[in-house]
Amino acid sequence: MLRLFLSVSFLLGAIIAASDVTGPLTADFQSWLSINGYSSYDFVRSDYGTQGSYGGKTAQITSIVNTPVVFIHGNSDAALHHTATATGWSNSIQYFLDHGYTSAELYATSWQDTNALNAAKRTHDCKDLLRLRQFLKAVLDYTGSPKISVVSHSMGVTLARKIIKGGSVSASDGKCDLGLPLNKKVDVLIGISGANYGLCNCEGGSATLEKTCNKDNGLWPGDSCGLNILDCGLTPLPWPCSAVNYSAYLMQLNSDRNKEADHVYSLWSLADELIEYGNMVWGRSTSFIPTSDGKVVYAIYTHMQTKELTYEDQYQLVKNKTLPSGSV
Repeated sequence: MLRLFLSVSFLLGAIIAASDVTGPLTADFQSWLSINGYSSYDFVRSDYGTQGSYGGKTAQITSIVNTPVVFIHGNSDAALHHTATATGWSNSIQYFLDHGYTSAELYATSWQDTNALNAAKRTHDCKDLLRLRQFLKAVLDYTGSPKISVVSHSMGVTLARKIIKGGSVSASDGKCDLGLPLNKKVDVLIGISGANYGLCNCEGGSATLEKTCNKDNGLWPGDSCGLNILDCGLTPLPWPCSAVNYSAYLMQLNSDRNKEADHVYSLWSLADELIEYGNMVWGRSTSFIPTSDGKVVYAIYTHMQTKELTYEDQYQLVKNKTLPSGSV
């Protein structure tokens, strides 16, 4: 039985959204990055002031007790609360801090910008994949931890899965190789409101009109499945459905059944206004990572609320590897 949440906690979430968590990466981590050849990746993102990044040891916090967590945001978002629409991971980081974690165990960096007008232009490109891959490696090396956990949201889910899986990428900005898989070094992967099978809003002409919907490294869901044509969000589908061809990037991700982490969890909302259609793409939930050990489904959270208001569940999954009561 799916866990269907009422948003009675929305008011509480709205209050917590005003969290004063600030970055950027600590001076100790910045110094380490410079000494170890990471300066060119600009993990600090000082163009966002204090909100472009988070994490690192301080003079008072030098030890690593908990498995470090790396947070990867989605399209047009930021590491921390930056604008009304780019709320970042401030809620989650504050909750983890309130429950025993330190800045030496929590990490985030911003990728691209927060301008929603640029959202349709973003793809899974080599520049972002290589940079985020280096961020994971830097956190592993800097903390000396044998494993990290990764919490991702929206487009950050399909970015996170690839940087963990490694391997080759054919993207709009060229071809690149991310290297060997990192899955043996990842304890928990949480994917929140990802589009692992694409977005139905990207079918048809959108695949050519909007870069983020392209058929190579975008979120194209395929235009047909059997006799079903340009109706991927219908439930139930009028005709039997099998062998969907969707974007090459996503098909490569999903055909690799090696788990991204020791524990993989998928979270989404049935009322997500960005994914729409009750999360369905050709009869399956697009936010369900194929290697998942479990899922949590919410009733009425918006796309951003699935990240902003689920910090308790994120913590439980990362810390205890157990699903909230009533979920599957």
